Amino acid sequence: MAAEQSQFSKLSKKQLVFICEKLVDEDFPIGNPYTDDFDNAYEILQSVSKYFGISATQEDVEFFSKLLEINDDLIADLFANNKEQMKNRELFEQLVIPVAKSYNMDYSSWGSCSYTNYMVQEFDSYDEDWVTDSAIQQSNDGNWNRWEGQETNPTEYENFEESDYSFGDVYEVDETKIESILDRLVIENTSEVVNSLDRKTLLELRRIIDSKLRLL
Repeated sequence: MAAEQSQFSKLSKKQLVFICEKLVDEDFPIGNPYTDDFDNAYEILQSVSKYFGISATQEDVEFFSKLLEINDDLIADLFANNKEQMKNRELFEQLVIPVAKSYNMDYSSWGSCSYTNYMVQEFDSYDEDWVTDSAIQQSNDGNWNRWEGQETNPTEYENFEESDYSFGDVYEVDETKIESILDRLVIENTSEVVNSLDRKTLLELRRIIDSKLRLL
């Protein structure tokens, strides 16, 4: 599913330049909008966006921060040549509109917890009442491992205490790959296809399915 775009991206380039001029006059910061420099960025954008009857969001702050960053020289030229209408029209067309993309971010957390596994294992015996004792003896003798069984229900976790977390790689979501997988799911046996997918692809596939279900 394509990333959601800023509501301001629907405005004309001339309107966007008008907003940029107002933002620059108010010292709207440029660059990463998640730094201390952006403490009042939302309030600045909100005061300017009222001209268009739009209520700004954090995504809109990102949009204009990137718009100003990638068009820095061009916007400066537009402000310097505001009386040269023909040149301005040419510059308007050169304005690059930023596009939001979907990204995966790997992260991990760790800590301690209590858990319960629900498993089943087949045993051969001449009496039902002997099976449990047989399993205990085989475990003590090293001939059976409790993890060899099959899971009957999802593992339950409780009393989880997170110690810390860390962030890993960030990479763009491959929408083409996901769409191809969805096509295969329709055509091929669902179980076989799902079993062939890696963890990252499964998580992204779940995100897309959940998103589709919320629209039904």
